[in-house]
Amino acid sequence: MAKDTVLMGLFNKADHTANTVEALEKMGIADDDVAILSGIPYPAEILGRPLVWERIPVIALSGAVIGFLIGIFLVAGTPQLYPVHVGGQGLLPIPPLAVITYELTMLGIIVSTFLGVLWESFFPSYGPKRYDRLVTEGHIGILLRCTPEQVSLVKEVLKENGGHHIHTPERRPL
Repeated sequence: MAKDTVLMGLFNKADHTANTVEALEKMGIADDDVAILSGIPYPAEILGRPLVWERIPVIALSGAVIGFLIGIFLVAGTPQLYPVHVGGQGLLPIPPLAVITYELTMLGIIVSTFLGVLWESFFPSYGPKRYDRLVTEGHIGILLRCTPEQVSLVKEVLKENGGHHIHTPERRPL
């Protein structure tokens, strides 16, 4: 079985990039085999990419729930395990319960969001990556994987849609 070929084409405008992605989809190139590199954070829809649903809000919410439960346990559970009656007050003080529960809920959100971002971005990522310095200078790159039989047709599609510097990028450390 032949090994897939990796190609990169650079574009000056976002609409040319979107048209190229659409043409590649019509050719049968899978969406997972196409990556767009840009120094400017374009929304996915502008570049013809599907909308990506992030899991960060769910991860943050679960961290908040865990922090809330830990806060409730510390303030309400600890006095039930080790009751100490002081000055005729009840075992469950409401003001400290509110403060400690709030603080641990926020701590849960912050820690889980940080860890979730690291998890979602596959950080740290070791090894050489495919890149072109012109992406840093404002060009938009399409990095794609195709079969050797599709290479000439893919290069033609990239050129027709305004692509330049169409090449097989080398893997190098960033």
